[in-house]
Amino acid sequence: MFVRYLCPIILCFFFAFQVNANTYAVFTLNKDFKELSKSKVRMLYRGKLKYLQGEKIELSDLSQRNPARHEFYQELLGKDIAQMNAYWARLSFSGKARPPKEITPDNIKMLLDWASEKKSRIGYVSLDLLPSNAKVLYIVRKEEKL
Repeated sequence: MFVRYLCPIILCFFFAFQVNANTYAVFTLNKDFKELSKSKVRMLYRGKLKYLQGEKIELSDLSQRNPARHEFYQELLGKDIAQMNAYWARLSFSGKARPPKEITPDNIKMLLDWASEKKSRIGYVSLDLLPSNAKVLYIVRKEEKL
């Protein structure tokens, strides 16, 4: 009888976790920034948008070994890490843009410390790790394929 009640609870936790898998929050600690559209976030992470509301933006990135970095770029831009590295190398070499700051070691505390130093800093993190003081600019979700 105990198992009969426990199984639905376990399944609920499993599905709740699955909802946040491949779901990332693009965030800032600046409460004045407004939410962004998908196209604006894509422009940010392609180096084509450098200012928001008059503020020069600085972006962060997770380490290259972190699988979340791969998932984030795959979901947002449809690119893998190698493609993004090549893309940012071209932009950086031409002087058009600087790549996002790689936060190492990979942990939420380092990311929040970095973001809190300037109000124009933007990062991304798995939705389940998002701190309560963060302002969500956009949610990147795995798109359903038909």
